[in-house]
Amino acid sequence: MNTAKKLLKTLQSSDELVASLLALSETENICLLDSCGVDYSGSNFLIAGINPIEFFEITNENPSETLLFLDDKLSSEDLFSIFTISYQFGLKLEKINPREKNHQGFNEPDIFLAIFDCLVVHDYQMRKTFLVGNEKRFDEIEAKLESSQNHKQFNHSPRDKTVPVTSNFSKPEYLAAIEKIKEHIRRGDTYQTNLTQQIRARLPEDLTAQKIFWNLRKNNPAPFAAFLQRTDSTVISASPERFFRVESRESRVESAEQSDSRLISASPIKGTRPRGNTFEEDLILQNELLKSEKDRAENVMIVDLLRNDLGRICEFGSVEVEKLCDLEKHPTLFHLVSTITGKLRANIKFSDIIRAVYPCGSITGAPKIRTMKIIDELETAPRGLSMGAIGCSIQNSKFKIQNSKSETHHSSLTTHHYFDLSVAIRTMVIHQQTAVFNVGGGIVIDSDPETEYEETLLKAKALLNAFGGKL
Repeated sequence: MNTAKKLLKTLQSSDELVASLLALSETENICLLDSCGVDYSGSNFLIAGINPIEFFEITNENPSETLLFLDDKLSSEDLFSIFTISYQFGLKLEKINPREKNHQGFNEPDIFLAIFDCLVVHDYQMRKTFLVGNEKRFDEIEAKLESSQNHKQFNHSPRDKTVPVTSNFSKPEYLAAIEKIKEHIRRGDTYQTNLTQQIRARLPEDLTAQKIFWNLRKNNPAPFAAFLQRTDSTVISASPERFFRVESRESRVESAEQSDSRLISASPIKGTRPRGNTFEEDLILQNELLKSEKDRAENVMIVDLLRNDLGRICEFGSVEVEKLCDLEKHPTLFHLVSTITGKLRANIKFSDIIRAVYPCGSITGAPKIRTMKIIDELETAPRGLSMGAIGCSIQNSKFKIQNSKSETHHSSLTTHHYFDLSVAIRTMVIHQQTAVFNVGGGIVIDSDPETEYEETLLKAKALLNAFGGKL
């Protein structure tokens, strides 16, 4: 394939591009990953694929077969892949047999995979949009984008009535589940358990996935936003959390060994406070979070878990904690975020990484496998995609878009063998006008049940506001 790049001059802003892509999604299949202009550790791009050349939804009781299939597809040269991995796939990897739960009409696939030979890429720092990949498709895709520029507005007008929302837990049931977790902690079964409740809403017929994503992106920009159209469902995400990223960077050092190094980094979130209504309230709340021994302990527990997970696939002595409990600001929340890095051993495949780290420890707790069993005992509905992962992969050194300020700027979109996955939190799946998503938090021995329950509602706020939902 002839890999090329072309600058688009007709779309002047990211908002225009997103509106055009959403309008186009009413007739074409669109997969969109968007950093929303949030400058977060190299996530400075909007990336979209239109009409994949291959498209898969896989559910297989043998996870090894699924991973072999992924290794094969994700190693194809000159192609770009966007995929989702369900939380339930992690149960299969760990040989945990889930108890029977109410699926309520939709079974999340283990894996969704869309493969593209051409991308639409917007660089937020350069404020420019490019087509990258197979230049034989440039004219076709440019024409589609231009035809959808006379797009309609996607803003969801306020309603006289809110959209009713239900949960699989009543408040007393959620508080009782927290007490059960505390008893497990006293027994030594777990140190921290991430307990979620599943939110479900029946959407009005005129409230489309496109409108919800537009509202969510406008009011809650997130570094790992996503709008993915699948066979009979749509994924909408405003995730603030990177699961892991793998890059193979060319070193300026002459050593061939160093020039082929692959770096992996993970950035778990643990510790949450709401944003204040004033600057002074913001300062009080962020200082409260930074000084909280409980929240710091939660974060450090997961950092230790991920250090162990990465140690299974990284060179001895290369795993480091680069940042510990840094404060991050989001439109409705403050979070504590840490970053762990390591150098992958030679010949480590994508499947090896998934076996070592999936699912992310920040949404299970520690120790991971025993805690996943406790979660399965307590949660009454399968998590589906929530708490799973959304990712992308590029396998071509020519798929390179550098920031204009510097050829060595950290925000280059990719080098050879690139993976970037987010944790599917603040993520909903819409199927036949029913929206479903999970919200939760890490429970430790000194957790206050009332506070933990309120934290789940705080995390649901942005998604509920995007469609006018009220629990």
